[in-house]
Amino acid sequence: PELAPMIRYGVRVAAVSRQGMDRTRSAGRADIPFLLRLHTAYGVEDVTARAVVDTSGTYTSPNPLTAAGLAPAADLGDRIVHALPDVLGADRARFAGKRVLVVGAGHSAANTLIKLAALAKDEPGTMLLWAIRNAGTARLGKDAADGLAARGQLGSNVHGLVESGQVDQLASFEIDDVRPDGDQVTVTGRRSGEPFTVMVDVVVNATGFRPDLDMLREIRLGLDDIVEAPRALAPLIDPNLHSCGSVPPHGVAELAHPEPNFFIAGMKSYGRAPTFLLLTGYEQVRSIATELAGDHQAARDVQLVLPETGVCTTDVGGSSSCGVPATNEAAEGSSCCVAPAPAAPPASSSCCTN
Repeated sequence: PELAPMIRYGVRVAAVSRQGMDRTRSAGRADIPFLLRLHTAYGVEDVTARAVVDTSGTYTSPNPLTAAGLAPAADLGDRIVHALPDVLGADRARFAGKRVLVVGAGHSAANTLIKLAALAKDEPGTMLLWAIRNAGTARLGKDAADGLAARGQLGSNVHGLVESGQVDQLASFEIDDVRPDGDQVTVTGRRSGEPFTVMVDVVVNATGFRPDLDMLREIRLGLDDIVEAPRALAPLIDPNLHSCGSVPPHGVAELAHPEPNFFIAGMKSYGRAPTFLLLTGYEQVRSIATELAGDHQAARDVQLVLPETGVCTTDVGGSSSCGVPATNEAAEGSSCCVAPAPAAPPASSSCCTN
C-alpha cells in the first residue's frame, strides 16, 4: 500500500541518461540526477531520479530462431509464435490439427510440448516436432533430482512424450533459415553437419531471451562480452560453463556497473543466460534497495538458499554427470551434480550442487 501512489501504469521507459550529460561526460557525473524519458498515454515526459534499477526483464526480446543468432531473412508473420503460447486456451486454433515445430531445449519448450501433446489427444492431425541444437537437453534431464519437484517433472514428462512417439525430437539441428512456403514454412539447417529441411505449419520460438539494451545507450554499462550480464555475475551463470539451476548468492556488489547508482536486476541481469529463479531476483532487489538506503554492510550480507537440482553439466575440466542423488561426497576438483542435501557446496568451481 505504501508504494501504490508511486506506481505508474501504461508507461514505457524509452531512454535513460544523466540530466544534461551523455555517456561521454565524466566531471561530476555521480552527482547529476538520472533523466528518464517516458512514453505515456498523454505523450512524452522526462523525469529525474537519484538512482535507477532496471527490472524490465527479457520476455519481449526473444532470441532469434537461427543458430547464428540472426532473425530469419523473411517476414513470417503469425507462422512464428512467441514462447509459452496459450495452447489449450486463446491460441488453440493456431495449433489444432497443425504440424508444429517447437524450437528450444529449456523449460519453456518443455511446457509448450506438454500442452501441445494434450491438445493432440483431442485434435486429430496435430503433429509435434521438437528441434534442439545440441545432442541432448542439459536442463531437462530425465528423472533428475530437483528441489523444485514440478520443474524436475518437466524433464521426465517431455522425455516420456519423445519415447512414446508423441513428439518427434530433431536433435543436433542447427537452423540456418526459416522461409514461408505457401501456407507453411520451410525450416532449413544442418543435423550433425548434414543438410536438413523440415516443413511445418507453425513454429514456436522457445530459444530463450536476450536483454534489450537500446534504452541504456547513454548509460555506462559493465557487461560481459558473452552473456551480456554484469561482469562479476557472468562467470557464475555462463551456460558455456554450466547449466546448474542456481548460482552462488549475489547482490549489489556483483550487480554494480561503472555508472554510479545504476543497476540491472531480475531476469535481465542474467543477460542471455537461462534458468533464472524469482528468489534470486527478490534477493537482488533487497540488496540494491538496502545499498541505496545507506546500509552498505547489510546490502553485502547476501543470504539465499535456492532449490537444488540434479540437472547439471559443465565443460570445465573433465566430464559431467547428471541426475541421481549422490551417496558420496564429490571429489575435490571434479565435475559433478549433487542431489538435494544440506551440505555446503564443495570448493571446486566446476561442481554444481545448487
